[in-house]
Formats: sequence, C-alpha cells, structure tokens
Amino acid sequence: MNCDIIIPIWNQLGFTKNCLNSIFENTGLSYELILVDNNSGHETKNYLEDISKKFANVVWLENSENLGFIKAVNIGIRASSSRYICVMNNDTIVTKGWLEELLDILEKNPDIAIVNPASNNLGIFPENGLPLEDFAQRIKIFKGKWVEITAAIGFCMVFKRELISKIGLFDEIYGMGNFEDTDYSRKAQSIGFKCAMAKASYVWHAQNSSFKLLKKFDKSFRENKKIFEDRWGAPERILYVLGSPRGSRFLSMSQGALSSARKGNWITVFKSADSDISDIPDHAGIMI
Repeated sequence: MNCDIIIPIWNQLGFTKNCLNSIFENTGLSYELILVDNNSGHETKNYLEDISKKFANVVWLENSENLGFIKAVNIGIRASSSRYICVMNNDTIVTKGWLEELLDILEKNPDIAIVNPASNNLGIFPENGLPLEDFAQRIKIFKGKWVEITAAIGFCMVFKRELISKIGLFDEIYGMGNFEDTDYSRKAQSIGFKCAMAKASYVWHAQNSSFKLLKKFDKSFRENKKIFEDRWGAPERILYVLGSPRGSRFLSMSQGALSSARKGNWITVFKSADSDISDIPDHAGIMI
C-alpha cells in the first residue's frame, strides 16, 4: 500500500517542521509528501526547498499567492498518483503507525469512503500529563476498530483515489476553507459510503492555527455555513426516549436514529434503567 500525503502550507514554520518530522519518524509504509506552498515567506520557502532536495519522496509545489486550503489541496490531488490520498493540515503531529492503521481500515471496509484518526479534534485527549506517544500506544488495543462518524474532518482525512472519480475534487466554492470537508463527506455519503474514525490511530491537531491569521475569518465562516446548509440542510438535534419492552417500535427508532445521524443530525437517546440498548447503532452522532 502506498499513499500521497498532501499538506497545504502557509508560513507557520514551527508547526510545519514538527508535522513533517513526526511523519518522517512515525510512518512505516511507502508514501510521498506533496507540500503545496501558498506563497509563504522566505524562511518557510527555504526550509521546504531544503526538505524537497533532501528527501526523494518529497514534492514541493509553489503557488504565487495564497490560494487557500481548498485550492491547494486540489492542486496536490492533481499532482498525486497513489491509490490512497491523505489530506493533512501542517499544524498536526502524527504518532507511530498512524497511517498504516488508517489504510488498513479502508482496505478491510469497502463501504467506508473517508477515515479520520482519533484526535483531540474529535474530542479524544490524552490523560493529563501523559506523553502523546504513550497515549497513542495505549489505544493500539483498538486495532482494526472504528466508529462511524457524522462527517470526516479535513485536519487529517484519508480516502481512496477512486472516490475522486465518483464525487470529484473538493468544492472551491468554499473559498479559503471551512465546510469543504463536511461537504465532501456528504457527497460520499449520498452515494452510499460511510465516514469513520479509526480508534487505534492518533493525530494531534493544533486547530485553526492558520485560519486565526486570516482577516475576516468569522465572515467567511458564516458565508460558507450558509452555502453548506442551503445545499445539505442545517443539522438538527433529535431526542428519542426509549422505554421497555423492546419491539417493532424499538427497531424503527434504531433505524431512524442511524439514518438521521448519517444526514448530519445529532441524536440523543434517553433510556429507562432496564432498557437493552445493545442494538442501538454505534455512531459518533448518537449519544446514549
């Protein structure tokens, strides 16, 4: 298995170095790094040039202006050739075996289109004071396990190249970024695929470190939110109250909850003490 890792970069040299070093140290299979530079300053450009000369599997692409995350990703995808594609932010830190686990999940589950690693970005944090790598090793007990999620997040998402032929590239209508990853997830789900989080792969994300530097971020977020919701609808919060005994109504509720969660809604199930919930679907959008 091989994978192209596409990382848009706009300055943030410290984050970028930490990200790339973690990839070099913790990725044990064949990969190519495609670094798409959005017209960073000289210091960052010099570093990227040095890295591309030092490592044969590093490709450095330069943009003459800051085109934003989405266009940079699409440029990287067009330059890629591997069966698997990983889109990643430059303010992430990967842990040992991260990519191997993500590709293994995709290989063994053809109904999963896009997979995220576990992450603080998905509400999973190391215990207080526990080193990141120690925590990552601790969750290896979940190897091969995954949970379906409402939508994949673009901080680190992996998918098969064949998905592009079915739903295309990321939609550049979202400008500099925000909601393009959720939109891509919805397109994949609309043709019958799932999005998932691998429980035994961990990637730390500093979260929005580049976006915070952009002016008018809030305005852009609101505009993209409207585009997304006009296209897919606003997410709803739905409450189910589960009593006992079980029967056809329980089955209907269970199927309805899963269908609603897959459409991006957030489901809460209240249960009585003696209710059997073993058949309620395992989905990150369903809270018991």
